[in-house]
Amino acid sequence: MTPYLRIEKPCEESLENMHPVSGGKFCDLCSKKVIDFSDLNDFEIAKILEKAGDQKICGIFYKKQINRPLHIEKEISYSSRKTTFTSVAAGLVLSASMINSYPAQTIKPAIEKSATLESSKINSEKEEDKKDNDLFKISGKIVSSNKGTPLSVKANFITVQKVYSSATDKDGFYSLEIPKEILKYESLLEFVPTDYTFDRKLIIYKIEDLGKKQLVKLDYNRMDMVYGMIDTDFPNASEKSLVIVDGKRLDYKSFNSSYRLYSTRYDVHYIPREYVKFFTSKETIEEIYIVFIKPK
Repeated sequence: MTPYLRIEKPCEESLENMHPVSGGKFCDLCSKKVIDFSDLNDFEIAKILEKAGDQKICGIFYKKQINRPLHIEKEISYSSRKTTFTSVAAGLVLSASMINSYPAQTIKPAIEKSATLESSKINSEKEEDKKDNDLFKISGKIVSSNKGTPLSVKANFITVQKVYSSATDKDGFYSLEIPKEILKYESLLEFVPTDYTFDRKLIIYKIEDLGKKQLVKLDYNRMDMVYGMIDTDFPNASEKSLVIVDGKRLDYKSFNSSYRLYSTRYDVHYIPREYVKFFTSKETIEEIYIVFIKPK
């Protein structure tokens, strides 16, 4: 299983009260070394954790380093795959050239071709108009709460069947197109910043506000560092969890087992208790894992 890096228990002791030592700090409160991982890459972090074995260790990280799987895959030679793909690509090019050189069976008059193109254009425009009428546009701007500067953010409209996403432009503007048929009286939007010094945000919108351009402010973390006891296990789903994989419910035990083996294949959206009501009315459900399998 790919290690999932997280802080099991954030430390309450201030870093300023710890003594500097080689490779980190020493905490008198716990009488142990706190390793500084902030300048290490994933491979270097994994090697230290592997060496520690079952021993619990504490570490100092940037927030962007934690709450994610470590990317420590070995380098793989793709020479044979490239050769295969090149061969296939060459075959496609050859096929295309043969098709292009094959003589047309019938030559139509130019005026008939023009009329056909015009008819096709009209039909295409009608289809586009119909498509636009079936979609609901959600748009707005995302800025930092402290300075009001535009942020690079991924806006997600989450359903159990699909996540509709849009990235902000350089000015912080985003735009989503959602099928009207899936809209409810209230909808949940997720805003995930690419800069981890700003917090992810979940916002509930009523239908009458959803069509208005929204100004979303994301809070600055103020502290880019976090430190405490390290855990490398992904938070387990429980009997009070609802796990939905590619739109279908999955037993939580099966999910936990599968995630341990194939964590890199999953795109997981964790929904805490306060937002569970948007997906189920069951009061026994305390959290939801909405999971999508990544294409190979």
